[in-house]
Amino acid sequence: MSEDVRLYIVTDDPARACLAVIGCHITELPPIFRIVTGPEEIAAIPNGARCIGHWFSWKVRRPSRAQMVWEELRARAGDRRPIGLDDKFFQLIDEWNAKRRKAESERLASIVAEYVTDNSQGGAPAENPQKQRWF
Repeated sequence: MSEDVRLYIVTDDPARACLAVIGCHITELPPIFRIVTGPEEIAAIPNGARCIGHWFSWKVRRPSRAQMVWEELRARAGDRRPIGLDDKFFQLIDEWNAKRRKAESERLASIVAEYVTDNSQGGAPAENPQKQRWF
């Protein structure tokens, strides 16, 4: 695991947890966040790392191996226990999302302005791979 990771998200559904915790799609997740799902990955979370568990199918009667490892990790004593999250950390995530959305909005506005300018000059817009749709 990298020392550059600021938050580990332990989950059984990476895409949903990414949206719920970070507020972005998993394809947009920066490398300072790491989503872990398997027991080996969970067990490898460094001592004292900041992490959050976000489970969608918590099985009480028959927990999965990943759930058991997560519970063991949370039960560790002293400096080996993971660090939890506080409001300040979530505020940093919200600030990051606001900056990201602003940059995306500005970029989209410049693409639209370029497209409108190209169309107003009577010709088809120049081929621009940034304008292509990704469906």
